[in-house]
Amino acid sequence: TVTKEQEESSAIRVGFVTYNKVIHFFKVKSNLAQPQMMVVSDVGEGFVPLLDGFLVNTEPFSFHSLLDQIPEMFADTNESICILDTLSKAAECAGKLFIFHSSLPTAEAPGKLRNRDDKKLLNTDKEKTLFQPQVNYYKTLARDSVANSCCVNLFLFPKQYVDIASLGLVTMYTGGTLYKYNNFQRDADRPQFLTDLRKDTEKKTSLDAIMRVRTSTGFRATGFFGAIYMNTTTDVKMVAVDCDKAVTVQFKHDDKLNEDSSALIQWTRRLRVHNIHLNCSSHLADVYKPCETDALINFFAKSAFKAVLSQPLKTVREILVNQTAHMLACCHKNCASPSAVSQKHSVANNIGSGKDLS
Repeated sequence: TVTKEQEESSAIRVGFVTYNKVIHFFKVKSNLAQPQMMVVSDVGEGFVPLLDGFLVNTEPFSFHSLLDQIPEMFADTNESICILDTLSKAAECAGKLFIFHSSLPTAEAPGKLRNRDDKKLLNTDKEKTLFQPQVNYYKTLARDSVANSCCVNLFLFPKQYVDIASLGLVTMYTGGTLYKYNNFQRDADRPQFLTDLRKDTEKKTSLDAIMRVRTSTGFRATGFFGAIYMNTTTDVKMVAVDCDKAVTVQFKHDDKLNEDSSALIQWTRRLRVHNIHLNCSSHLADVYKPCETDALINFFAKSAFKAVLSQPLKTVREILVNQTAHMLACCHKNCASPSAVSQKHSVANNIGSGKDLS
């Protein structure tokens, strides 16, 4: 329960926008008899027409009134545009953008997409093109959204192809989350949608953070995976960080480590500095003992996700199998007891080429 005093003192501001071939901004204030709508038809050079009344403190009465009217106002809408570019500039402050979308953007406007769901490309070398964005617009848009500290959360309700490879690029780089409800049925899917929306709006989130990872001599960070954006090779830009976000860092060992000293990792996030002290050893058994399966699976999953953009799925699967077999073979060879010799040889015979996903 939120009291009137808490509503008035809250720093959170909320605004509403709808769109089809044009963009509709709503002025929502408690002193208005009903919400007022302003239309922007120049979608090529979108802008925010409201100076006052667009982003306002939470006023449930006005919001509920508007939300009741929207389904009736746009009941016949069947063609949409992409409005992310306009909205990422609207707040002029760090924040979260929730977009509810159901169809492929096909109107003549920036971000227009075509249906490219070609099943003939599956299991071919060209299959990777299906996982790449169609146009550069969405990568540029992601970069602009990061610069404006705008975290984009996308809720999709498709009945047909919507090209997540293109639309989802913005959520990935801005630290947002993509939710997809195929063939949404109100009675069946409504509880899950409301649960997802409530969780995303209520969870504590840090906005506009930068992380940098440093290491001692002998190894270095070579790869970063997660809902992040990197404009340089060192600074990790995180528009939004919450309990559901994780950044996976790949380290490369390129020099001899001294067992008498430690390997050190330091990462700085906002105003926090974290240090890790790692023991060095020449015995593989000491490496395998503290190994975390969850961390390995997380790393390989994110590596594979990135690899499918440039390699066929068949190749990615083979590399994952070979890497797993290689790790198991090394474990049995260097860590297993003498009684497991037969099992050791069986695994060793399945070692692949050792090629990785990078």
